Amino acid sequence: MPDNIIKSNASFSWFQNLDGSRFAMGGVEENVVSKRGSAGVFIGAGTDFETDAKAILDFKGSYKYDQNGRMNQNLRVRNTVGLKSAKTEIRYSPLSLNIPVTDKTSFYANPHYNGSIDYKKGKWSNSAGVFAGITQKISKNATLSVEAQRYNLQDIKDNSGKNWGVNAIISWDL
Repeated sequence: MPDNIIKSNASFSWFQNLDGSRFAMGGVEENVVSKRGSAGVFIGAGTDFETDAKAILDFKGSYKYDQNGRMNQNLRVRNTVGLKSAKTEIRYSPLSLNIPVTDKTSFYANPHYNGSIDYKKGKWSNSAGVFAGITQKISKNATLSVEAQRYNLQDIKDNSGKNWGVNAIISWDL
């Protein structure tokens, strides 16, 4: 692999919580990828279909603990601005796993800490969570990921639908 390469992709994501709430977003991403990690930016838009549409700007970074990238850490800073909302969310994962199952399929797990500031309400919130799933290469340039997510692990006894979700992400290399 050269020292640094630029990778571009477009993606569409659907997040469905088990309490009935949902969020969809799409956009494009540019990444500078090196042997030890990556840095990138995502620009897109999203909606919850009920209260707000949002512009989304993410800054992302990752660092590989091993040469194959099976263990890494990552950081995402997500900024969203809508007609009814304005937030910055910081998500840090000290140890993410990506385990190849076949040459086209991999399993991943990502425990993380989430902190968020809601500028319109002047409120800071934080939580811990985890998502895990499978990524499948579906064509030369496209992948599909399906995952389960558990929010608010700090309240481990609350297994209500608001703390569980299923997500699907399709991504195309550009």
